[in-house]
Amino acid sequence: MRVEYVCRHCHHRVGELENPLWDVSDVEQVCGFSSLNAVERREHIAYNEDCSVVYVQVVCEDCQRALEAHPELLVEGKLLQ
Repeated sequence: MRVEYVCRHCHHRVGELENPLWDVSDVEQVCGFSSLNAVERREHIAYNEDCSVVYVQVVCEDCQRALEAHPELLVEGKLLQ
C-alpha cells in the first residue's frame, strides 16, 4: 500500500511512503491515523483501496509560509485563487 501526502492548497506532492506488505490497518498504525477523530479523518484522508493508495492532505512549506505572511488568504476559503 502507498501513502501519498499532498498539499491541500497547491496540490503539490509533499511525500510518499510505500510498503507492498501493508494493508489499511498497518498504514493507520504506522502513520498515526488511529489517533484522529472521525471529522479529522474525513477532512484529511482519502482511501482508494482499489489502487492501494491512501491520500493525506497536508500543508506544504511554501503554502505555510504564505499563510503565515498573509493569514487573510484563508478568509476567502482558499489559499490559491
